[in-house]
Amino acid sequence: MLRYFARVQGAQLKVRSYEITGVNVSNYNGRVTATAHVEAVQEVTGAQFSQVMTLVKEDGEWRVCQ
Repeated sequence: MLRYFARVQGAQLKVRSYEITGVNVSNYNGRVTATAHVEAVQEVTGAQFSQVMTLVKEDGEWRVCQ
């Protein structure tokens, strides 16, 4: 999950740092999903931003939904 987040953000803008500030996991009829709340700082300007990433657990691994 973290590698994917860094890769996606790197393509959009450079991120100096990020922190996962919250995760919520749910299971509905055997389908396991989660949301991860991410706080990040842009490299060039120092601007702070937050993003919520939706994930699904498939084959035992978390994958980011797009």
